[in-house]
Amino acid sequence: MDTADLLQRALHFDFLSLEEGVHLYHHADTASLMFVANELRKIQVPSGKVTWQIDRNVNTTNVCIANCKFCNFFRRPGHDESYITDIETYKVKIEETFRLGGDQLLLQGGHHPDLGLSFYADLFKTLKELYPDLKLHALGPPEIAHV
Repeated sequence: MDTADLLQRALHFDFLSLEEGVHLYHHADTASLMFVANELRKIQVPSGKVTWQIDRNVNTTNVCIANCKFCNFFRRPGHDESYITDIETYKVKIEETFRLGGDQLLLQGGHHPDLGLSFYADLFKTLKELYPDLKLHALGPPEIAHV
């Protein structure tokens, strides 16, 4: 495979195969990948406007039964180091986020066998009551499937 050819194809929005993506991962230099990414961004956002979001990642819990191959922070139910984040900890982290100019909380965490939909609904309700301007970014597809 020719790396330069693959980068040119990417510049023209041609979809690459998994194998071609892996080839770029192993063979394309970072500067070339950055160049292609920036050119694609300029096409997709012609105004030149670039934005960002200041938020805070907080794990709701580190208890998980999902057995993901990439995670190294989880603890099994009952482990001495397992936790569920309490409201006081959320308050500290949210207030710090607001002080730093942020307005969003990204909640993620393990698949705790005892935390169902009502736990998350109560948590979201409490956080929004305490901080009405807070944006919540929470529960990815695996977490939704779990609860």
